[in-house]
Amino acid sequence: MRQLRNIYIFILTGLALSSCKEDAPVVNDPISHIPSIEVRSISPQVVTAFEDSIVLELFYQDGNGDLGFSNPDSNSLFVVDTRIFTVEDFFVPMLAPEGSSVAIQGVLRVVLDRTILVDPDASEEQVQFQVFIRDRAGQYSDIVVTPFITVVP
Repeated sequence: MRQLRNIYIFILTGLALSSCKEDAPVVNDPISHIPSIEVRSISPQVVTAFEDSIVLELFYQDGNGDLGFSNPDSNSLFVVDTRIFTVEDFFVPMLAPEGSSVAIQGVLRVVLDRTILVDPDASEEQVQFQVFIRDRAGQYSDIVVTPFITVVP
């Protein structure tokens, strides 16, 4: 009887060990060839019209590395003032060598100079910005929206 019990324990242990398997390696999803951005920070929270600059930090990703241009006349980052829908465009230098196809990510720092008061009689205004980027293939990221900033006279 004891020998039978030992055989059962041996069989059960063998089954338990054989059912254990190594975890499959974690494979990250590939980064899309369409660029993506997200707002990391925007500061300061209150600016004086026509004087203070707003600093915007954007995290970017691009699966084939074709963000930015070599020609400084080719702007690829766009910031829209949602109060009056004016677009300010910015040059982004090439973030990976031309001809390479490598996934890239990082942080872009954008400085918005001299934000205006739309209503000169207002004691303050709230402004949000919409931001998007275009790669060399002409693909646009989604539009991201910043938190509100207060503009004072």
